[in-house]
Amino acid sequence: MEEAKRLHARLLRRGERRLQPLLLRVLAAGELRYAARLLGSCPASPPSAPLHNRLLHALAAARHPLLLPCFARAHRLRVLTPLSFTLLLSSATATAAACAHALLAKSGHAAAAPGDPFLASALVSSYARAGLLAESRRAFDELPAGAGAGAAAARNAMLSAYARGGRVGDAERLFAGMPDRSVVSWTAMVSGYAQNGRHEEAVRTFLDMWDGAGVRPNELTVSSVLPACAALGALALGRKVERYARGRGMLRNVYVANALVEMYAKCGSIRRAWKVFRGMGTRRDLCSWNSMIMAFAVHGLWTEALALFHKLRGQNQMALHLLESFWPVLMEAWWMKASCSSTR
Repeated sequence: MEEAKRLHARLLRRGERRLQPLLLRVLAAGELRYAARLLGSCPASPPSAPLHNRLLHALAAARHPLLLPCFARAHRLRVLTPLSFTLLLSSATATAAACAHALLAKSGHAAAAPGDPFLASALVSSYARAGLLAESRRAFDELPAGAGAGAAAARNAMLSAYARGGRVGDAERLFAGMPDRSVVSWTAMVSGYAQNGRHEEAVRTFLDMWDGAGVRPNELTVSSVLPACAALGALALGRKVERYARGRGMLRNVYVANALVEMYAKCGSIRRAWKVFRGMGTRRDLCSWNSMIMAFAVHGLWTEALALFHKLRGQNQMALHLLESFWPVLMEAWWMKASCSSTR
């Protein structure tokens, strides 16, 4: 960052306005407020749309509070593009969705939304993630019949919104009427069923996708169906899914690996859960440790649970977050261990 500031000073002394290399360095350093001030310091010759979009992308990814003010400034400077709206919508807040939708109509970009698959789906998804399913459906219904790829992307976004919102019946009706079902469409249904406790339908849909339609599951599909396998005790299917995922390198994905650990643990296969857990190495997160410690504890392996907890505590600070939730379990483990020792 100090190098970027020195470059900024040299450019100011020379009276130059070459912002792109400087902005890229500032963004790479993660100094988003500095980057926003940098773009705002050129009222006479406002930066181009690509530079504003780079800043908007960084702000949206960080869920930064300067996203809306910077977007409003770009609107005043008339440098907004359809990509600018997509970036704002990706912030997934109700305020951002409402502002973007209003500005789409005001700035004349609304006509581009139906034909732009990213913008169309982003508008539907943004409302849905904010919990505004009615607005999401209204934006979906505004798409003309001939929207092409934009309509397909928006259908998937609407399908995911229904599934996440617990409106499984609406999701089923939309899914049944889809002319082309991609892996995104199938995954939305599998995930929706699993999240709403309809595990048998989740597994059935997964098998229809995999064996019937010949659509290859991706990491999200795998991590969505494994909890359903765990709930049903479908160990054979879970092992089949693991072989598929392992053969395609999906276990590098922490969500897939965590889902496997939990599936094996709930199906009573502690040895396989431990094997997956050990194979994760440094990719383990809080959920990984949580699942493995609870697996040991639930199956009465108190010594292993305590040993793993102490190992976690010795490695990093995650044990502090686990301590409150695990304290009753660990105390029970200690009490049972002490009781067994005293009766010998």
